[in-house]
Amino acid sequence: MKKKLPGLLTACLLLIACGNRAVKENPVDEAAPVPAVSAKEIFETGKVIPAITCRSNPALTFALYLPTEYDTARKFPAIIFFDPHAGGNYVVKKYQHLADEFHFILVGSNDSKNGLTLAETNTIAGSLISEVQHRFSAFDHISLAGFSGGAKVALSSASISRSVRDVIYCGAATPVTALPSTTSFLGFAGVDDMNYSDLVAFDQSWNATDRNHYLIEWNGKHEWPDSTVFRDAFRWIEFNMMRDKTIPVSASVIDEWKTSVEKKFAKTSDPLQQAMLQQQVVSFLNGLTDVSVNRNHYQQIVSSSAFQKAQQQKESILQSETLKKQEYITALQSKDLNWWAHEIDLLKSKHDPSSQRLLGFISLACYSVSTASVSQNHLALAEQTLAVYKLADPENADQPFISACLYARQEKNDEAIESLGKAVKLGLNDVSKIQREPDLQSLQADPRMQVLLEKMKQ
Repeated sequence: MKKKLPGLLTACLLLIACGNRAVKENPVDEAAPVPAVSAKEIFETGKVIPAITCRSNPALTFALYLPTEYDTARKFPAIIFFDPHAGGNYVVKKYQHLADEFHFILVGSNDSKNGLTLAETNTIAGSLISEVQHRFSAFDHISLAGFSGGAKVALSSASISRSVRDVIYCGAATPVTALPSTTSFLGFAGVDDMNYSDLVAFDQSWNATDRNHYLIEWNGKHEWPDSTVFRDAFRWIEFNMMRDKTIPVSASVIDEWKTSVEKKFAKTSDPLQQAMLQQQVVSFLNGLTDVSVNRNHYQQIVSSSAFQKAQQQKESILQSETLKKQEYITALQSKDLNWWAHEIDLLKSKHDPSSQRLLGFISLACYSVSTASVSQNHLALAEQTLAVYKLADPENADQPFISACLYARQEKNDEAIESLGKAVKLGLNDVSKIQREPDLQSLQADPRMQVLLEKMKQ
């Protein structure tokens, strides 16, 4: 094997395990003001508008969906979305029918993405908050939502404005401090998500506080939750708005939702699921209606031997995963490709959530280590890691993109162009990512690169 690089691997392990650093409270309400807008400014309702220029910062754009019943004569709730790949249009489209059902304004950032600094994402978030406040008929109760790297943006931006009351984080979390006690958190953790254990730990970190928080576990991977699952996020925001008296309390809405949870409870015999459902009722409806029965039922369930046995099994699985993750980080340098092929095939042959989470972790570890290796010119380690990456996650566009950067450093221009083409076929659609990448600057004048970029713009 090549010369060991413990410092690099340790740094990558810390990056994977901890995510971004703890985020301290940001200056409140300091986003640039939006210039006065004519009352005649009209946006089409019931249709996703892919890109609207921010008046406070013309360099930024956002996707917009106004519900079909949108009317400037009344106020509407608003959610601002942050996708890790600047996919504001994608996420707004994904949940537009929920916006119509619940009468919400949806705004999706077309600029927030992985790789930006905290200052850059704060600027984007602050601008979008100002847009919502000044250009649309929205309540002074704004919700932020993000997935993966976008979830970290949503969490770190929560203290930018006093109008931000709710934060929805999906697939990732990051430590936050000094947030107002009125800020509520709702998490979504796919049981096959490689960040599942981190999301569980983040939610549990608030148990000793009075903060309103809850984590929804769902049958998914590292992705935005299905709309049927994310529906509860819209209802949760409604309940929070009832609780702070932004909108009137609706007994019928409360009873309807509570009944839907009771039906889910009746269909499961899993004590872990039963406990989570009772806890969800308490978390969502505390202060709006009597939840003492649900709280008592929850205590009965968690005191049962069946629950304690299931909980111990769950904790044992998560502990085993932690050990496996540490083994995989070391193995990226110490094991050959045959070992990795056997290990990955073994995980893929299983269909349990733990194996799927470990596959996702290998992909994430390979992304982090290969990216760092290329940038620090440890090209042998980069080659080795990218080979594992391709085995573990062959449909991920990041793998051929990083490979293109490696080839460019090695002055293998033909291979670099070919690898970029593979990345585009796998879904890479961010032209600016290619244009800004330092390792790819030597290819910018290549006619084949120009053809590829033009194809991406179509």
